[in-house]
Parts: sequence; structure tokens; C-alpha cells
Amino acid sequence: MERTGFQGRWTQNPHVFNNSYFKEVLMGDQSKYLKTQGEVLLASDAQLRQVCEEYAQDERLFFSEYASAHVKMSELGQEANLLSEFDNATT
Repeated sequence: MERTGFQGRWTQNPHVFNNSYFKEVLMGDQSKYLKTQGEVLLASDAQLRQVCEEYAQDERLFFSEYASAHVKMSELGQEANLLSEFDNATT
């Protein structure tokens, strides 16, 4: 299978989940890691850059907001299939 598109890594250690991606985005051209148009936009748009700065400075904030977004995206369209601790049919 042939791969197309960008190849490389966005951080020094792509196997560690942390906020280093946002630090690299803010480094811009000084970062030696891969930057796509998406990363350029994150660094150049004032509102997006502010979010990157917040996540780069506060890893706990990034983890907290990522976890909330991950749950929301995972459950999207699955509301009828979700179990609840308050649902008597599941006990």
C-alpha cells in the first residue's frame, strides 16, 4: 500500500501523550518537526494561538479539555446506546 501526504512526526516523542505538540506549534519555523498548514494556522490565527498558548503552559488544562472532547466525540450519535448508572434496566 502506498502512503501519500505528510510523513514525519510533530514532536520529539510522538508516543507520549502530553502538551509538547502545542509547544512545537508555537515555535513555528524554529521547530524541527513537521508542520502542516493546520499548524501554521494554529500559530497565526489570534484565537487559535491563544488556545495553543494556554495548552502549552498548562498540561492539566489540555488533558481536562481533551478528555471532555474525546468523550463527547465518542458518544456523538450513540445517545440511545449509552448506559447510565441511573438506568434501572442496567442493574
